Amino acid sequence: MKSRPLILHIGGTDPSGGAGLAADLKSTAALGGHGCIAVTAVTVQNSGRVESWFPVPAEAITRQLKITCEDGLPDAVKSGMLGSCEAVEAVSAVLQKEMSGVPYILDPVMVAGSGDELARGGLEKHIAKHLLPRATLVTPNLDEAEAFTGKTVRTMQQMEEAASEIMDMGASGVLLKGGHLNGEPSDFLLLPHMQKWFPGKRIVPGKVHGTGCTLASSCATLIAAGYSTEKSVEKALQYLRAAISGSWAREKGTLLGHFPPMGPVPEVHDGSSFYRTPRFCPACGGQLADKLPHPLCTRCGLVFYRNPLPAVILILRDSKGKILLARRAAPPAKGELGLPGGFIDQGESPEEAAVRELLEETSLHGAEPVLTTTDRDLTDYGSVVLFIYQMNNWKGTPKASDDVSELIWANLNEVPPLAFGAHDRIIEFLKRKES
Repeated sequence: MKSRPLILHIGGTDPSGGAGLAADLKSTAALGGHGCIAVTAVTVQNSGRVESWFPVPAEAITRQLKITCEDGLPDAVKSGMLGSCEAVEAVSAVLQKEMSGVPYILDPVMVAGSGDELARGGLEKHIAKHLLPRATLVTPNLDEAEAFTGKTVRTMQQMEEAASEIMDMGASGVLLKGGHLNGEPSDFLLLPHMQKWFPGKRIVPGKVHGTGCTLASSCATLIAAGYSTEKSVEKALQYLRAAISGSWAREKGTLLGHFPPMGPVPEVHDGSSFYRTPRFCPACGGQLADKLPHPLCTRCGLVFYRNPLPAVILILRDSKGKILLARRAAPPAKGELGLPGGFIDQGESPEEAAVRELLEETSLHGAEPVLTTTDRDLTDYGSVVLFIYQMNNWKGTPKASDDVSELIWANLNEVPPLAFGAHDRIIEFLKRKES
C-alpha cells in the first residue's frame, strides 16, 4: 500500500458537508489518502433535500482538471455529480488526453438519495457513451441502473442482469448498490472473471446522506493504494458500515460519521491522562509510522485510529451487601469516587486483569471472577470497552493502593454520583437486578 495515495475527485459541492466532494475528501482522508477536487456543480442542499443546483462551465472544469495534472498525475480519479452533458464531455476529454491509464471510478450520480434530480435530461446516454468505457469501476444504484438499461431493477436477479448489461457497455467492473432493495440491502460486484454478492443489514432507520459518494470515493482511494478492485470494494464496504454506525442526526436528515467522534474534553487538561498511540500495529505487529493525520502501519497499511481500550470494572460486596467504592488518586477524575478496576495489560485475559487490578488497588486476593455485563464509556483516554466482573471469592482486608487513595463501603441505594457514566449505569443495573 502506498503511504499517501492521491485521488482526484470530480463532482458537486454540498453545503451540508455530508455528500458530494465533502464526503469524497473525508472518506479519502479517513483511509489515509489525499484528495484533490474539481468542481462540476454548486448545489443548494442540506442533509434532507436538494433545493437547486448550478452547473460549472465546461471550460472551467477542464482547466481545473488540467492544472491538477500539472502537479503530477493522481493515483486514481473518481467522478460523482456531473450534471450536464457538457461536463461529461469535458471530463472524458481530459481523462483520454491527460490521464490515460489512471484508474477511474465512476459514480453516475443522477438522483440524490432524497429523490431530487441532480442531472439534466439525457445525461445517462452521454455517460454511457463517453465515460463507461473508461471506467475501472462504475457504482450505480438501482435507479441509475434502470436509467442505463431502460429496465426495471428491483430484485437481486434483475441486479445481476443489469450489471451484465452495464459491463457490456464498456465498464471494466460494476458495483451495483442494493440499498434500495426491499428488506435487507445487498450489493453485487461483477468483474470480468468473477461475481460476488455483499449482503448487508439496515444499521440505522431511514436514509443516510452521502453513502453513495462515500462508497465510491473509498473504493477509489483503496484502488489508488494498490488493492485489487474486489478487495477495495470489500474494504470500502467495511468502512461505509462503520461510518453509518457512527452517523448522527441533523434537523432534516442523517449525516455519516466519517471520522471517530471527539469525545468529552476534560475540564482540566492533563496530558498524562490521554491515550498514547502504541509503537506497533495491532493487526500485524509492524512498525507504526508517525504519519498525519493518523499513524500508518509500514507492513500491512492499517490506518490507526484511537481504537477502544479494554478495561475491567470490579463489583465487590461485603457480608452486609454494601458495595466497595474507590477514590481515584490519579487523573482523570482525580479525587472522585468510582468502582475499582483498570485497563487490561497486553497479553492478559479480562479475568486475569480483574484479579490483578483487585490486588493492586485493594490488596485483596480474588479468584473466579464472574462476568456480569459489558459496557463502554468515553473518557479522557478515548473510547473504552468495559468488562464488569463480580468478585465473589475474595480474601483479605481492603487497603487502598496503586492509583486509589481511599476505599469506602456504601449501601447500594446510597451510592453518590460516580466519576464515570458507565459506573453509574452499573449501580443502576445492580439496583434493578435486586428490585
